[in-house]
Amino acid sequence: MTPDGGSDKRVRHQSYGEGTVTAVERGGMALRVRFDRYPGLEVSLPARLLRLVGADEGATGGAKRKPRAKARATSTIAAKPVRLSPEDAVRRQVLEAVRLGVVPLRGLLAYTVGRDEEIESARSMLEGRDGDRCRAVLGDYGTGKTHLLELIQHIALDLGWVVGRAWLDPQEAPPSKPRRVYAALARSFVYPDKHEAGELGLWPLLEQAARDDELQNGLFDSEHRHAFLAPAIRYARGLLDELEQHPESSELSELQILLTDWIEGRATGVSQELQRRLHANVAVRDRVLALSDFGTLPRIYGYMLSGVGHLARRCGYRGVLLLLDETELFSNLDLEARARAVDVFRVLMSAALPDEAMDLTSVRKGGRGIIRELPPRFGSEGNLALALAATPGSASEDFLRETLGPERVLELRRFGKAQFREMGDRILDLYLQAYPAVNRRVLAALEAKADQWIATGALSSPREFGRRTLDFLDQTRHAAADFAPGRA
Repeated sequence: MTPDGGSDKRVRHQSYGEGTVTAVERGGMALRVRFDRYPGLEVSLPARLLRLVGADEGATGGAKRKPRAKARATSTIAAKPVRLSPEDAVRRQVLEAVRLGVVPLRGLLAYTVGRDEEIESARSMLEGRDGDRCRAVLGDYGTGKTHLLELIQHIALDLGWVVGRAWLDPQEAPPSKPRRVYAALARSFVYPDKHEAGELGLWPLLEQAARDDELQNGLFDSEHRHAFLAPAIRYARGLLDELEQHPESSELSELQILLTDWIEGRATGVSQELQRRLHANVAVRDRVLALSDFGTLPRIYGYMLSGVGHLARRCGYRGVLLLLDETELFSNLDLEARARAVDVFRVLMSAALPDEAMDLTSVRKGGRGIIRELPPRFGSEGNLALALAATPGSASEDFLRETLGPERVLELRRFGKAQFREMGDRILDLYLQAYPAVNRRVLAALEAKADQWIATGALSSPREFGRRTLDFLDQTRHAAADFAPGRA
């Protein structure tokens, strides 16, 4: 494993070629890869689009490659690598990301245009002290919903928020299954002080709390003890103490993983076995409650996530921002599943809004005993923020508008000629800084080309415009004679 969670494994993509895995994200559903042909750029892609490459094999499970014939040596002089300043490296990373049609890890604001109101609303949500921290992002495909969510994530990390993000998916995280939504969010946590390490889940919070004199005995709000996180912190402390004495113990390492899987909602039906094994290996005695997969338990996972927000605040962060993408999947559910999804959304919204802003008496209570009596929100302070993205014309749009009100809905409009031109100017400015040899006279040619694309309806989205602009600038740079000084 690499220090930032990657594995140094080699993978191949049909379009981007071969590269090295630098981080495992979304619980293994996505991989961040540094592709050989795009040095300096790391791209996060679904794992299903990548094939494992070994020293002697092609795709996983495939036949072994025949050894290649040795190429005839033409030169013994290796190409001298180009040394870039940190600023130029970021600029080129941004350009490579635009070229590939993906969102860059850094420098996102450099080419974001036409979204000033949305950015201001997001900043207000994250910086405000009134507890009103919920927004809905509505936009057709291609208008930049994903781009805006990424931008909100970047702003949140800069402001000190821990960020979790989930794509609602009929298999991995259907909105009617609260445990799966919670698990997708919990395992995706990115930390502002560990941003480059990618998605780290809940363990960094547990470890920090376990080493804190005030938190190591559990998480409390006033007189109330968190029924799940308090035992998790205590057990984490016990495991860390034992690991210091027995660093080679595979049983203790396995228990640390199992404890994390339990508190992140990734392992069901393990609570009794986990408690038995913990009691056999650490001095701590507490209770491991089950995190079940029933659709009737949305209140429990609102309690969990608001508790995680409280814990993040106690650990020195601003709180936890949750990003839910593709909530339009809600429209494809049957009536019973849709009713359960409504309960999930309402519980999460309530945790991100001022106390008592939303009536949850209609949200059913599930479970038995102590589980049934837990509130849908831990504590009265608003340490959770929430942004949900959906396409207009879906049932989820109607629900979001009605529930949140117009002041919390950010509606993305399609770009017009002025926005495309401004975006072209931003990209060109970045390009000229990254490749100073390109003559500025290319600006007029780019504007004419952009006008042609707009007039012919060739642009479907800002992403398409970005790719076309970079293709044009690359062609210009490689055919510099066309714009050399003194040429018309």
